[in-house]
Amino acid sequence: MTLLLWTFVIAILTAVACSLAGVMLVVKREAFVSEGLSHAVLPGIIVAFLIFRDRSSPLLIVSAGLSGLLMVWLVQLIVQTRRVKKDAALGIVFSGMFSVGIIASSLNLKNVHFHAHCIIDGNLAFAAIDHFEFLGVDLGPKAFVSMLACLVGLLGFITLFYKELKLIAFDECAARLSGFRPKLLHTVWLTAVSIIAVAAFEAAGTILVVALMIAPAAASNLLTRRLSVMFAVSAMLGAISGVLGVALSHFLGISPAGPIASMAGLQFLLIVCFAPNSGLVAQWRTRKNQRRMLLLRLQQCELAKSNRNL
Repeated sequence: MTLLLWTFVIAILTAVACSLAGVMLVVKREAFVSEGLSHAVLPGIIVAFLIFRDRSSPLLIVSAGLSGLLMVWLVQLIVQTRRVKKDAALGIVFSGMFSVGIIASSLNLKNVHFHAHCIIDGNLAFAAIDHFEFLGVDLGPKAFVSMLACLVGLLGFITLFYKELKLIAFDECAARLSGFRPKLLHTVWLTAVSIIAVAAFEAAGTILVVALMIAPAAASNLLTRRLSVMFAVSAMLGAISGVLGVALSHFLGISPAGPIASMAGLQFLLIVCFAPNSGLVAQWRTRKNQRRMLLLRLQQCELAKSNRNL
């Protein structure tokens, strides 16, 4: 039972951290960046592991963050040529970097528990087994410690730079005129996203990381336009996905990653359909009312015209 509780806690922390990290990506219409970062950091992890041979070394996260920054720099460099659009440049760079990481892991890590399918799929159920000890004190599973540290750091960053984030999210020109450096702050945010993706790799896998970064944030974007509320709603939806996904996986006896991603997608679909203002049902009702009003206006015009003829 303790193992299951740890799985719930790790899933919630992972889901909330990824959901918060994805808000700015969705607002700035850069959702595909999460897919790119979650794959482009792989070469950094592999290189650092080949050098230090320690899966628990914090230098793996540092190297992965640098790999993510390399991806961002290469994409910007290609876009500046004005020959290729940003989405195409991103697809070229992240697929190339991910391929390098896969080849390196396949050739050099054959006898090490560090295979590509573990990075892609992950397994939250096993993440609760590997505990972290500091000075002889058991602090809980390593995934719990790393995701808690990432979440606290991200919340601190959002709190300190909320006004700047809000300004660059909705009016980058005004931010530049106000003396801010929106590109630098955006790069720092992308670095934080890559670090969170790395921390969630072994437990969640890249597929779940991408799902949790995009689905809750996109759903919250349909419910509100206030950035603070968007952060809160995205975190709440992510936590609900984590809880329901782990519960469903325990009931079915399967890995939690798929059910959690499915719950995140299901929530998004429900909000797309039933969001109060922007949902499909609300839009259908609006169009229906508009047609009714238009028909009523036409009838009134016809009645007024016939009265004038009489």
